[in-house]
Amino acid sequence: YGTRWGGTLDVAQQIGDALKAAGYEVDTFEAREGQPRLAYYDLIIVGSGIRADQWTKAALKFLERNAEDLKLAKTALFVSCQMADREEEAQQKAKRKYLFEIAEKYDLSPISLGFFGGFVDFKKSHGIIVDVIVRINRKKLLAKGLDIRKVYDTRKWDDITAWAREIAKVASEKTGNSG
Repeated sequence: YGTRWGGTLDVAQQIGDALKAAGYEVDTFEAREGQPRLAYYDLIIVGSGIRADQWTKAALKFLERNAEDLKLAKTALFVSCQMADREEEAQQKAKRKYLFEIAEKYDLSPISLGFFGGFVDFKKSHGIIVDVIVRINRKKLLAKGLDIRKVYDTRKWDDITAWAREIAKVASEKTGNSG
């Protein structure tokens, strides 16, 4: 997974916990931490947080470096982003850009695509460009009556767990294994 402020780490850990509960052995790696040997894995799930309309650089580099291996493996992709709480049309556009287009770019055929909420902590500075974006969103959130002193978290943990369980089921059907 690729993360900037830790939100995608939480999602990756939730997915890993659900897969462990389904009987799988799970290793979780941050994309910028090093290179796991992909040949050892029956299933590879790659995810990223979204900022400024982009996957993290580390997650994209992981996909680029490993595209050939990922084409041959059972692979799933997910993103954690604020677009998950938007209206249906905006969600579909985001899914297309962040998941379908990424899979197409690297010639992947994922067994599943996960589209999950993210979080924003307005008290933290994330650089000038992001801070400007946050200020814009802060006004929108205030207009919606949301308390900007708190973390704005749109991750739905039950949905994330259900997605991971479904991946476990699909992956085991494709191999005849149960974990």
